[in-house]
Amino acid sequence: MNALSGLLAASEGESSNPIIPAWFEVIWGSIAFFILLFVMWKLALPPIRRAMEARTERIQGDLDDAATAKTEAEELRASYDARLAEANAEAARIIEEARAQAEEVRQERLAAIEPEIAERRAQAEADIEAARERAMAEVRADITSIAVGAAEQVVMASIDEAAHAQLIEDYIERVGN
Repeated sequence: MNALSGLLAASEGESSNPIIPAWFEVIWGSIAFFILLFVMWKLALPPIRRAMEARTERIQGDLDDAATAKTEAEELRASYDARLAEANAEAARIIEEARAQAEEVRQERLAAIEPEIAERRAQAEADIEAARERAMAEVRADITSIAVGAAEQVVMASIDEAAHAQLIEDYIERVGN
C-alpha cells in the first residue's frame, strides 16, 4: 500500500518521493522519446543502414578477393609443383643419359685398348719367357763350365775326398768372380 499511496501523492503534484516523477513529466517524456525515435528512424537509421550495407559489401568483396587470391595462389603453387616435378624428371633423365654416355665411352675405350693390353701382355709374357730361357741357358753353361773345370781338376790330380772338395770350392770361387 505504501507504493500505491506514493503514486497517488505523485499524481496530485506532491513531490514527496524523488524517485517517481510526476505524471505529466512521464507523458511529456514519452512524447519526446517517441518523436525523437521517429526522427531517428527516418533521418539517422537509413544512412546507418547504408553504411552497414556498404561495410558488409566491402567485407564480402574482400573475402571474395581473398578467396580468389587463395585459389590463384593454389593454382600457381600446383603449376609450380608440376613444373618443379617436370624439371626434376628432366634433370634425372639428363643425368641418366650422361651416365649412359659415359659408360658407353668407357666401354668404347676399353674395347679400343683391349687389343693393345692383350698385345702388351703377350709381349711381356714373351719377354719373361725369353729371359727365363736366357737365364736357364746361362745357368746350364755355368754348370757345364763348372763341371768341366771340376772334371779337369779331378783328372789332373788324384787326391783324397777333402782335397777334392777343396778344389771344387776354389774353382767355383774363381769362376764366380
